[in-house]
Amino acid sequence: MSTALPDKLFYKIGEVAQLAGVRTSVLRFWETEFEFLKPEKSSTGQRLYTNREVELILEVRRLLYDQKFTIEGVKQRITPRGRIKAADPEQPVAPSDLADLLKEIRTELVTIRNSL
Repeated sequence: MSTALPDKLFYKIGEVAQLAGVRTSVLRFWETEFEFLKPEKSSTGQRLYTNREVELILEVRRLLYDQKFTIEGVKQRITPRGRIKAADPEQPVAPSDLADLLKEIRTELVTIRNSL
């Protein structure tokens, strides 16, 4: 991932939300879904994310929003310990991921047809 992050040891949840372009509630939800997202908490209860966690959040966002993966699809691409698996062309695509991809392709094709 080539996103340039500010040079910090820890990021607060609001900063991470802004970097990822999501709401803080989305980050809290992702913490419940993905084992690799377990930010430390300060003495006041503020979530503190490391650089690695921010990078993983940006990858989760990319997979969910840009690549149209489902939560389960992301869990298959990123291990519970936070290791990103390479895409395996031999591995079958999950039906829900395929359905989302086909809907997106259809929408793009209709747009192209209408512009002709």
